[in-house]
Amino acid sequence: MGQKRVLRASTALTAMLCAETAMAQDNVTEEDLLTLEPITISAYRSNADASTIPGTVQVITSTDIEQRILQGEFLEQILSDFVPGLSVSNGTVSGASQTLRGRNIQILINGVARTSELRGFDRELALFDVNSVERVEIVKGSNAQYGNGATGGTINIVTKRAGDVTQSTVFTRLSAQGESVSDTLGWEVFASHDRRVENFGLRLELSAESIGDRYDGAGRQLPSDPLVGQGGGDNSDIYSLGLAADYEEGSHRFDLRFDANRFKQTPDFFTNYLTDPVSVDPTQPYTGQPVEDETKALTLRYLNSDLAIGELEVQGYYTDNKRTAAFVPAGIANPLYYPTSPTNPRQNPEAQTRLDTTTYGVRTTVRSDLSQLAAGAKLTWGVDVGKDDVSQALLDGTEVIAPMGQRSVAAFAQLDLPIGEKFDFSGGVRYERFDLSVKNYMRPDVVQLRPTGLLPLPAVNVTGGDFDYDATVFNFGGVYHLTQSTEIFAGFSQGFSLPDVGAFTRRAMAPSPTLPGQTVSFAAIGPEAQIVDTYEIGARHTSGAFRIEASAFFATSDEGTVFNSATNAITQQKEETWGGEIIVDYQVNTAFNLGLSASFTEGRFDSDNDGKVDSWLPNNRIGAPVKATLYGDYVFDNGLRLAGEVVYTGSRDNKGYTVVQDTTTVNARVAKQIGLGEFSFAVDNLFDADQLNPTASSVRTNPLTRQDIPVAAEGRRFWAGYSVTF
Repeated sequence: MGQKRVLRASTALTAMLCAETAMAQDNVTEEDLLTLEPITISAYRSNADASTIPGTVQVITSTDIEQRILQGEFLEQILSDFVPGLSVSNGTVSGASQTLRGRNIQILINGVARTSELRGFDRELALFDVNSVERVEIVKGSNAQYGNGATGGTINIVTKRAGDVTQSTVFTRLSAQGESVSDTLGWEVFASHDRRVENFGLRLELSAESIGDRYDGAGRQLPSDPLVGQGGGDNSDIYSLGLAADYEEGSHRFDLRFDANRFKQTPDFFTNYLTDPVSVDPTQPYTGQPVEDETKALTLRYLNSDLAIGELEVQGYYTDNKRTAAFVPAGIANPLYYPTSPTNPRQNPEAQTRLDTTTYGVRTTVRSDLSQLAAGAKLTWGVDVGKDDVSQALLDGTEVIAPMGQRSVAAFAQLDLPIGEKFDFSGGVRYERFDLSVKNYMRPDVVQLRPTGLLPLPAVNVTGGDFDYDATVFNFGGVYHLTQSTEIFAGFSQGFSLPDVGAFTRRAMAPSPTLPGQTVSFAAIGPEAQIVDTYEIGARHTSGAFRIEASAFFATSDEGTVFNSATNAITQQKEETWGGEIIVDYQVNTAFNLGLSASFTEGRFDSDNDGKVDSWLPNNRIGAPVKATLYGDYVFDNGLRLAGEVVYTGSRDNKGYTVVQDTTTVNARVAKQIGLGEFSFAVDNLFDADQLNPTASSVRTNPLTRQDIPVAAEGRRFWAGYSVTF
């Protein structure tokens, strides 16, 4: 089972998105397609061959990503278009309500989370420089390979390292919309330099990006803050620095990665959340501080491939995030606001929050050869330790969550065991313990907007303390290779997460919420750790230029988390999610590639805590149950590449919730080698469709009408770029 395997559709979208197909570019034969080297998935700690994994995995390669960069998309847009089961991008710098199979996503960069699970603004996918990405690995379903947070799946972003030759790349592009070219103008400049001297490699990356106003398909300007404090991305600047270094000597290898990112958005006006869809309010100039994000991250890795116990990998990491939300006036989008004083219900003009998170730790992984047990057998085991520190306060220093710190320690083991020539078994266990320290704090005075008027809620003393959580989770499954080109798989996996602890302290309510001077303990309001069980079956087939994968899943948990934005309450209860996914890819000939990816996701929860699921999950968990992308690309004899896709999201009409409308978006792009580089031209939303964004429109609910607050999708945008490597 250690020999070369057939490349599976599930392991990579290698033909997807790419206008210059592998066969056209390299004259790859059908026989070559069947003898490609196995693709290992680093999102699995064992670095497993993807064809032996009893579940759905995908890899989006650098070639795929580079083609989408030409179209001007952020990373979360690339993933939402082409990853079945992943909610469509909400069109902002936030990942709010973007779920995978209806549940939370664990976002990793080189195996490290950039923010704390205790409290986060979910900006990683939108703000990380996509030009730095080598590939993206997606592991579907609950899993605990990297610990806390992957109840719906894991997205691991693997960054580029220095190439084998000294070279530089410069890429620049412009974008605009037809409504007002000068106002909507956007630009980006990216430069990288790779240098390798014997065993030492160095890669430096610099980028700057700016964008102006944005408009929807009806010609209406999109507001700067459509999702309530999250930041829409218009009128913003992003600056990024990346440094990668590596050194290899014999069996020893060292890798270093440092990233620094700065985002700043300066809105011109506040948002009118009473219109359909939400709109810019030109009568209300924005009075808050800019929306900002400052991130620094350092990762060090040591690898020794020749120890008696096997291959040793030690990774240390440190991240620091400072994230400022937008100022949001009190109203239907901000029904729970901070007043000027206990006696003055007017909103505090500095009621704008900044979140500070710091994480650091060490991961140790050992991959031990067990070939004496069976050819190709391997045991992966290790220990992880980590520390998170989190605080969030208003700009005047008033704390809005209890400052907290969390230590974690985990031990894990994963067995990969080929059985005969046809079957691959894998199974593992992970135990993790969390020690959470919550400081005493006073939840500030707040005022709640209700249908009957304003309700003052006096400050509450929240008593902290030291708490511990632990979880033991398992996974097991197998892959049966029917033929060299066809395999079936089935698996069971568990993942766990400690829900947004900071949100529970920010919404702390006393037994008699209108009486001042009360005290509530964190022990009474704190969340329970959630364990999610996922069951999955599927099949994969590759036959020459044709690839297909289909899978079905069912996931259940007893402590699922539901956020009701109308009441500003978070509850935990039993819930179930289920669905199916399919990817089909066909290389029609050496010039033409065609494919389809599609998924269905739905779910229910126990709304009355009687132990039975009885209500549909809200739209902020599952906005569009059906998502499908039809894509194609064609390479002409003169080298001109034409590519595009049609992205469809289905409607959702479940009792008790706003009807989610279906959407259809067509994107197109052309590219051609001109001179020393490549010129590209692309159009997002080719037909300027006037439609709502299903994910963005389900983030918030009007507390007066109980209806979702609708947010429009961006209209047609043109992109032109040029890239040269020398």
